[in-house]
Amino acid sequence: MRSDFGENNPGNGDGGLRVVMPVHNAESFLDEALESVLNDLPAGGEVVVVDDGSSDRSPEILARYADDRRVAVIRNDTATGVSRALNRAITYGECPEFVSVAEHDDVVLPGRFAAHVRALETEPQLGAVSGEGRYLGPTGRVAGRVAVGPKNSDEFRRMKEQGREILIPHPAITYRRDAVVGVGLYDETFDAAQDLEIVNRLVYEGGWEVRLLAGPHVLYRIHDESMSFAHIASQRMMTRYIVYRNNAQLNDLPYEGYSRWCELNQPDRRTKVRWWRKDTGALCYRKAGLAWLNRRPFSFLGNLAEASVLHPKWVLMKIGVAMGR
Repeated sequence: MRSDFGENNPGNGDGGLRVVMPVHNAESFLDEALESVLNDLPAGGEVVVVDDGSSDRSPEILARYADDRRVAVIRNDTATGVSRALNRAITYGECPEFVSVAEHDDVVLPGRFAAHVRALETEPQLGAVSGEGRYLGPTGRVAGRVAVGPKNSDEFRRMKEQGREILIPHPAITYRRDAVVGVGLYDETFDAAQDLEIVNRLVYEGGWEVRLLAGPHVLYRIHDESMSFAHIASQRMMTRYIVYRNNAQLNDLPYEGYSRWCELNQPDRRTKVRWWRKDTGALCYRKAGLAWLNRRPFSFLGNLAEASVLHPKWVLMKIGVAMGR
């Protein structure tokens, strides 16, 4: 951890890049994740890690970087959640002009940071950019494709005019500091979908454009802990709320806060059953992907078949993305 990089003696904040990494119990992947960030970090770049109340060996791993002047580590004694951890990392000292997010279990691919900074410097209307990714399994197998979001200004405008939810991959996102700070940073209410909420706030409230850049920029690690059904279910409600809020903002109308909106928009029994079927199908597809990465063909085929029955549109869409469509 660099001795001259802290809240009492921050950098100058002029130009440059800060990579923020929230960490919570990531001992299995943290070394590889942080090394991949440092290997791609441009000259003058800095990394702020927030250890968010880890109870495993993560603090010991981070201590190995005590002599690296590019790295600052902040410790939360108890876990505060990913949104608060991200906000603390962004507001630590004086933040440079650009801020990239790196996940504690993903791998940054060479060229990511240079491509993102170049795009933001070239097009001042961009508030954030991200890059495509690929899935990384526990055995080291790489497969599939992560690619969501507008690829050019025309596609962005069409999506915004329709009030659609707009998302670019959060594990490979880079913000313009003035954009992310200007809209008030992350909202901890949306910890299950903090990426969706802040990107849409950037677009519909802040007036910024966002863009998906071509080329893989991150290996997105898939493991058992990412197979949460509750996460999928909560994201569905949050996505519906974001679309409601987007359209209200487009039409200059007042809108309810998320908690109140949920109270007023509880689904009926038939809708709950339909959502359960789709959410279970989406989860089966994720499990199929994990089985493929783990080289378990029978589990892959079984989960893929179940996903195809429960949510065929989702499966076709995901296969199209994987094939580059």
